[in-house]
Amino acid sequence: HSIHYDENIPSICVKLNNGRIRDIQFKRTAIPFQRIIKDKQVLHLTGNPLQFTLMETEPNEKQNGIFILFKQYWELRNQDGMLRKMVDAQKSYGDAGILFYYDYRGEIKSRLLSYADGYVICSHNDDNGDRIMESVYYYQNGLEIIDSYDDTFMYRYEKDPEGDNGTTDGWFLTKQEKHGFNEIPLVTKRGAVAWNDVQDLIETYEIIFNVFNAIQKRFGWGVLYIKGKFGDKGQKLAGNIILNDNSVEGNGDAKFLTPPTPTNTIETLEQLEEAIQKGSSTTFILPKDIRMSGDVSGVAIQLTQSLDIEKSLQEKIEWQNVVDKMTRLFKYGLANELVASQKETTAITDFDDIKIHAEFKVWIPRNEYEYNQMLTILKGADVLSQESAIELNTCSKPDEKQRVANEAEEIRKREKGDDSNGQIGFNVTTTE
Repeated sequence: HSIHYDENIPSICVKLNNGRIRDIQFKRTAIPFQRIIKDKQVLHLTGNPLQFTLMETEPNEKQNGIFILFKQYWELRNQDGMLRKMVDAQKSYGDAGILFYYDYRGEIKSRLLSYADGYVICSHNDDNGDRIMESVYYYQNGLEIIDSYDDTFMYRYEKDPEGDNGTTDGWFLTKQEKHGFNEIPLVTKRGAVAWNDVQDLIETYEIIFNVFNAIQKRFGWGVLYIKGKFGDKGQKLAGNIILNDNSVEGNGDAKFLTPPTPTNTIETLEQLEEAIQKGSSTTFILPKDIRMSGDVSGVAIQLTQSLDIEKSLQEKIEWQNVVDKMTRLFKYGLANELVASQKETTAITDFDDIKIHAEFKVWIPRNEYEYNQMLTILKGADVLSQESAIELNTCSKPDEKQRVANEAEEIRKREKGDDSNGQIGFNVTTTE
């Protein structure tokens, strides 16, 4: 916040009895618009878990089982949380990355790499714009290190401050090993910070706000104005001081002057706040903005936050490549983990046999009961399939489809058993 270092903010001073001038102490205040804008954009983009779809026309039972297993592990390893942290870091610092790796137990894990933790991401593309290598620069134990990843290997370079062979500027390859994935295991995203388009407006708002606060602190509560010719001493009566005007004109006066209402300043700040919301496509809704005189419909809420929703729908497309790569890497790494742990010996071929699509579901304030009831009505009217109703329902678990299928099978077996037990046999004998 440049307001803390702006020397052009006026200071208010007073003249003391000894003739000296003293500045009135005033602490400058920064408004956290940047954090509010960033948090709102992150919420609307990542407020809901990713939606997964099995891209098979007629999936068999085994493919459905593998799909459920993938979603269960995705939730257990908190990959939605990692994605949210990546979006938050990118919108705060401009770039961020998620590195997938195998821990000491051979389990697929991921961690965030961001500028806040001292990592500088350097991406390398070919002439067609395709990513051929990702590099990360950082300090560790006083050494400068660069880790680079291609589709097969991880290369670690360290810089020796005392050793320079004249060709590599002191950088030496100290480690090269296979990272265990079929593509670059580092997922990166670069872009503007969340408040990039309104930074100038925010600085203008903070300048006016702080000048206004300084003036209010000095003159905000008014002054007592006394006019006339008075003696050095006043008469005291019941704890009050009485001043007698000794002037010839006799036009003495005493009154309390209140400062003018700062209407123009307040209106200017309100206009700037509205401009900040428009410029950043972010809506600030406070309790005072909600009127409880009538029912607030979900459509009204969506229209109020249309800027946020439109922004998130656009960013959903921009972040799709990140989501796709995270899905591919986690699916590949999970298959290797299951094979190595002997839990699923055919996991590599099984996971390779299914195609999983993931996408953001933009968060919109709504009544979940009404939303789920709508899905039920659409399902009952044969407008929506049971499979879609299960996937879209907010109460569904990752294996909800399998649970429903198991319950249906149990009901079918029970009904079949009741029919066989309820049959009555008759032996008919005929004589001639």
